[in-house]
Amino acid sequence: MIGVEVAFATGQVDQPDRLGAWRELVNRVFLPLAIVPIASQSRSGAFEASVSGRGLGGLQVWLVKATPMSAVRSRQHIEASDVDDYLLALHVRGTAHAAQDGREVTLGPGDLALFDSRQPYSISFTGPGAFEHVIYQVPRASLDARRDVSAATAVRIPAASTAGQLVSPYLRRLARPVPACAGHPPGQAFIDAGLDLAVSALRAAGGHEDPCRSSVSVLKDHALARLGDPGLSPEAVARACYVSVRQLHRLFEREGLTFGGWVREQRLRRCWDDLADQRHRHLTVAEIAARWGYRSAAHFSRAFEARYGITPSRCRREHDPRP
Repeated sequence: MIGVEVAFATGQVDQPDRLGAWRELVNRVFLPLAIVPIASQSRSGAFEASVSGRGLGGLQVWLVKATPMSAVRSRQHIEASDVDDYLLALHVRGTAHAAQDGREVTLGPGDLALFDSRQPYSISFTGPGAFEHVIYQVPRASLDARRDVSAATAVRIPAASTAGQLVSPYLRRLARPVPACAGHPPGQAFIDAGLDLAVSALRAAGGHEDPCRSSVSVLKDHALARLGDPGLSPEAVARACYVSVRQLHRLFEREGLTFGGWVREQRLRRCWDDLADQRHRHLTVAEIAARWGYRSAAHFSRAFEARYGITPSRCRREHDPRP
């Protein structure tokens, strides 16, 4: 579903059909969910909802506005779909009550929380009046390649906290559509920065300490400086940083990562950046792949499409401003 453009409002259909149309759309383009309106909290008594969705780099951003309702994702919904994403929820207006993994969280305007589409969860927007909610639908690999956040689901990042004051305004601004007169949408580097901020905030809110962060940072910095080397290996990085290969893998495992998976994600991010950058139009797709350590253009194309849902060539075309 990454890259899909969606715009829908229940006002486009007759009143008796609005709830059914909303349920069908949400289950088709977002996630299978059981949706129930909370009529007693709706000021008009009628169900109203709208959503806009757009691709942003390798993820999808949804802006939902609706009268009070609840949504439940059950084990049956999960088994019936192949969606495997994290949902980074930024609440904008109203109040939301959610639960997942035995934790409960209440979100007010500006608060942030994470949910896992592969685990059952529920969320209720209780009103009174309409709510507004932003959802970043992020492929699991994108967050897992940064840090392990699986234990941070349904943990509130308050808008007024230090982390919240940094990440919430950033993600809210990043979610806004870019007017045509303003030029290109934010590049991958800005998207990555937002996700990095969110992961750090989630881990801090979950009380995670990072005693080995400095050691891992040294390893990552060394590898990042050599991403273009197709021979980059755990052995080479461990040797250069004066640790054993076993210790290198242990340090990455403490962050819920593998060295190979982390390197692959870093290379793919930089390839996306280059494909979207008009300054690199003179480079072929194969040259960009080789620039970031891929020996085989065919292998790169398969990895890129598996990660982002589109081919490298299509990514380039979609970022080409020329008619």
